[in-house]
Amino acid sequence: MKNKKLSKENENIRILNVLLETACAEFGSALEMLIACKGADSINIANGYFQHAKDEYNHTHTFLSILSKYGKNSPTKISRKYRFNTNSVITKGYVSTDGYLIETMSIKDFIAYVYTNELLAKESFDGILKLLRPHSDEGIQISKIMDDELRHHGLAEKYFLKYYPRLQPWQLMCYRLRETIMNRGRKFYDKNLKFLDKVLTPLYFFIAYLVGKVLKFVDMNEFDRKGKNLMDIKSKSVI
Repeated sequence: MKNKKLSKENENIRILNVLLETACAEFGSALEMLIACKGADSINIANGYFQHAKDEYNHTHTFLSILSKYGKNSPTKISRKYRFNTNSVITKGYVSTDGYLIETMSIKDFIAYVYTNELLAKESFDGILKLLRPHSDEGIQISKIMDDELRHHGLAEKYFLKYYPRLQPWQLMCYRLRETIMNRGRKFYDKNLKFLDKVLTPLYFFIAYLVGKVLKFVDMNEFDRKGKNLMDIKSKSVI
């Protein structure tokens, strides 16, 4: 019975982690598309980026609502670790500190990024569906998001064929391989960060414990300067 409870708790933690990561990724995409919208050269392209950004914001809201639902069904100590924070979009690498993609990439590379990442997102959502069950309310919501991602992929492909007709299929495969490696790199970094946190946290507590022991031997009266002439304080005093 205890093993069954532990297994269910581990599954909930896995779901919480996946939902949080996906929400961060969607929010990061929304920001990228919004910045691209602001810098677009034409109204039609700006509108396309804006609609894409709006979809990504809606996806973020959906994943956060599902995250909230699963968080409420988990112990407070666990759910607290999986609260969404906009800063985590940067710390997790979904938005670079070097600038937004539209600012650091050529327009060709940026569209290629959108083209490949929408497919990668769709593949990722397939895995999420298995966790949440396809026919559940959450599964139906995610299926609708998957339709949006495929539509975004189709629009990026249409843009590619129009403006870069000489682009070869193997080049798109290279773009996809690059993004796959980067996504796995982010996951590897996140896992190692959590591992280091487990290792270093006890060390921090141990150091704090030692400092507390040392402070017991410090004469706190030495720090009381009320009503004293600072010129009369010994030169070897802490203050």
